[in-house]
Amino acid sequence: MLPNTSHIRFLMRFSSIAALSLLFVFFAVILRIVTQFDGTNPQYPVECGLVFGAAVGKGSTPSAALTRRVEKAAELYNAKYIKTLIFSGGKGSEWQESEAAVMRKVAMLNGVDPDDIVLEEESTSTWENLEFSKSIIDEHCGARPERDERSEESRRVDGRTAIVAISDRYHLARILQLAKLQNWGDLQSAPAVRS
Repeated sequence: MLPNTSHIRFLMRFSSIAALSLLFVFFAVILRIVTQFDGTNPQYPVECGLVFGAAVGKGSTPSAALTRRVEKAAELYNAKYIKTLIFSGGKGSEWQESEAAVMRKVAMLNGVDPDDIVLEEESTSTWENLEFSKSIIDEHCGARPERDERSEESRRVDGRTAIVAISDRYHLARILQLAKLQNWGDLQSAPAVRS
């Protein structure tokens, strides 16, 4: 017996409703993860803060997200929780400064010593922010006893240079997932929220 058109319509409607319901649940779970993510609980002090870029407007003006991230990094730096800041972010267009260069200016206005700032200006995505920053971290965030009174042991977490990622809450969940894929280990994170 062949199904009639009313059976076929019922099956199509049921399948459509089931698919939309699954899609809704999927997005609801993702939205919950992203909006409720508060970062990890960093063990301060750390050697380096890796600050992820955000959009730069016309005339190389910082966006609200970029400013928020840098202000959080400067707050941690000024409290002596972070020794060196790495600003990671390339150019959105050839007519503007890199995100990293704009972040440096904002950080200096917030009391960060330019000698404690390192720029990564080639990345165009979160994946590249992490990938391109690895060598910078190896070079600039190791033991620098001449500029740090802390012991070598206190600058390390689980035998590695201690690093904290700084970005918006919604971005940190993705950063930590990508860091796992790139074998960063347990990257610590701090959400950029105005205090």
